[in-house]
Amino acid sequence: MATVSVTELTAIDLRESLVSGETQIEPFVDQHWEFVADLDAQVNAFCSIDKEVVTAQASDLLAQRSRPQPLGSLYGVPIGIKDIIDTVDYPTAYGSAIHQGRYPVVDATIVRRLKHAGALIFGKTVTTEFATFVPGPTRNPHNLEHTPGGSSSGSAAAVASGMVPVAIGSQTNGSVIRPASYCGVYGFKPSFGVIPRTGMLAQSPSLDQVGVFARSIEDLALVTQVMSGDDGLDIGASRRSPQQLLDICRNEPPLAPKFCFVKTPWWNKVDPQAQQVYEDFVASNDSIVWAELPQVVEEAVRWHACINEAELLFSLQRELRQHPDGLSKALKDRLEQARSVTTIDYLLAKDRIPHVAAAFDEYFDYFDAILTPAALGTAPHSLESTGDPIMQTVWSMAHLPSLNLPLFRLDNGLPLGVQAVGKAHDDARLLRSARWLVNSIATES
Repeated sequence: MATVSVTELTAIDLRESLVSGETQIEPFVDQHWEFVADLDAQVNAFCSIDKEVVTAQASDLLAQRSRPQPLGSLYGVPIGIKDIIDTVDYPTAYGSAIHQGRYPVVDATIVRRLKHAGALIFGKTVTTEFATFVPGPTRNPHNLEHTPGGSSSGSAAAVASGMVPVAIGSQTNGSVIRPASYCGVYGFKPSFGVIPRTGMLAQSPSLDQVGVFARSIEDLALVTQVMSGDDGLDIGASRRSPQQLLDICRNEPPLAPKFCFVKTPWWNKVDPQAQQVYEDFVASNDSIVWAELPQVVEEAVRWHACINEAELLFSLQRELRQHPDGLSKALKDRLEQARSVTTIDYLLAKDRIPHVAAAFDEYFDYFDAILTPAALGTAPHSLESTGDPIMQTVWSMAHLPSLNLPLFRLDNGLPLGVQAVGKAHDDARLLRSARWLVNSIATES
């Protein structure tokens, strides 16, 4: 009776092993539970796990094998869910003491869809306080003295440490791509509206997006595909059809993809060794050329902050009014500062979103993806900060799909990623092009 370790398989490979019967679901879950319990005592990726809940799910999955319906595309795959996304089996506390013990009455849309596909919801992963900048207890699996990034701290660390092959996060600024880079895993933030956010904390509805962490690009494509499509409730996903990403991602592009690498206006903040790694990366790849970004990107940072601060203040008005002592000083100070955002500034900033996205259209007439640094360097040596999200701000503001490619490791032994950005609602092309790039690098090496 064979069992396998999640640390050795992608989600797709694990599902195939479970469906074929090579691996039996119940002994696999029992064995893996012990592994996670031991490792998470050090990493602190999960804020809520329950062996009884996991065991009950495994029993349900075993029972499905006797039914005539085909097994789901994520059958038996353990998945971590960020603690801002509602789950009926686990509490959802938003990373805040104010909401400790809060059990939602229904699953979020994406959780329901994951379960329908056969996924095993393994637990809730740590988020920063209300998905902002105040860190939780999670540590970077590559070096426990370093941050895993944020706000999707636990999701990135859980995948990086092998506790789950897939985890769900969110990104309002840089909360998927940055921790994916720091933790050395693939991370994907789809185009705005691809995945409905019903049942997820509305921190900044104009910017919030669901994201995925995984061990392969194909896993990202499959899980995003499962969660995608209008649910009739989230206006941001209105009229968006379910995405068909996996087959396109796996296909060879009709022509060899072309990429441009942009240093961005914040290149002088990038760690010198990281700068050299990125420059060598471009020089060694014939498919990549240098390019400059339009001036609008610097303005976009200000517009993003204006939207985020105003909507965050609205989102947390009840907590600020009724439970001020339950908020960290840093978050209360941020909310007080947000009061200075005027209505006209907020509305003008929101009006800029489609214009910022359109500023990159000409790039995608020539290039399949824009490449940039995924972070200013490797994960900082601190648990008091989650790092700087500046390398994601413009793309989050523009609602463009972005992807972390975990390609490098610097002299300090920590990972560093390359961020790939695609045209709005051309997510399949971005995933296919990125997969081609990763495979071409592997072939050359």
